[in-house]
Amino acid sequence: MLEDWIFQKKQAEQSKNKLRGVDLCNAKLMGAKLDNADLTAADLTAAYLIKADLRHAKLAGADLTQAVLSEADLSNADLENAELTDSYLHGANLQDVRNLTCEQLELANFDKDTVFPDYITMHWTEDGHCECKE
Repeated sequence: MLEDWIFQKKQAEQSKNKLRGVDLCNAKLMGAKLDNADLTAADLTAAYLIKADLRHAKLAGADLTQAVLSEADLSNADLENAELTDSYLHGANLQDVRNLTCEQLELANFDKDTVFPDYITMHWTEDGHCECKE
């Protein structure tokens, strides 16, 4: 019998084009293959998306508050108006992400291993703080 979280992950992967506005709060989706998923306005609050494949995902208006996206691949995803408060982006690939702003990033957690889109520049200070510029 599959663990509940594995079943939930498989279900999300199989219906990835029908996840608009869905409640995935606290979902355990580690390593999920959600490339090209439509997660527009989805509730991903505190979801575990560690190492998830979110390439080209539609995340506009999604709530990613406290979501763990460490080492996730979000390249080419759309993050317009996505809520990133207290989300974890450590080591995440944000290369070519669309509609990401410094205002969103200032509310998130990330590190020097996080890959940012070319239109965002992070300047790290010696004391570990950083400045975001678009």
